[in-house]
Amino acid sequence: MSTTTDFDALRHVRAPALPEPGRGPIMMLTGASTGHPHWQSRAVSLLAECGFTGVVLDPFVPNDTELPWRTGWLDRAEAMADVLLSWRPLGPWPVVRAHRAYLADRLRPPVVVGCPPAVGWQEATRRCLAMDVPGLTVHSPLAATVEEAVARSAARTRRRRCPAAN
Repeated sequence: MSTTTDFDALRHVRAPALPEPGRGPIMMLTGASTGHPHWQSRAVSLLAECGFTGVVLDPFVPNDTELPWRTGWLDRAEAMADVLLSWRPLGPWPVVRAHRAYLADRLRPPVVVGCPPAVGWQEATRRCLAMDVPGLTVHSPLAATVEEAVARSAARTRRRRCPAAN
């Protein structure tokens, strides 16, 4: 079952629901829930604190973690997103794929990634990302990752409103 929660102007939409087009900037949460199953709730709170006024797409479904894959929700959500916020990615490959897709087509969403320190498999992901995409900044705390994602979203929104600035 999907849930939608409003935080002032921020809308938190869980899979399998999707927002209607034109509801403002869209941030998609991606990353592992292994070992940290409720990071998405903290990210939504931080996004609200940072003043994000858009839609947050959340693939985490508490009793059915396979639902986003099984239903194709992830592909549809990514196609709608303005920014991908990837926290604790399941290895470097999803981040590399998303970043290269953005570099090849700037209409695709950029990825903002964070790997928490002192987590062995995240340190390995961080090292692989440094080798595969050296220009991509990998943030450490979730708060810094969220702040950068909000900044990227604001920059993309400004560019869409001001085509002459491109």
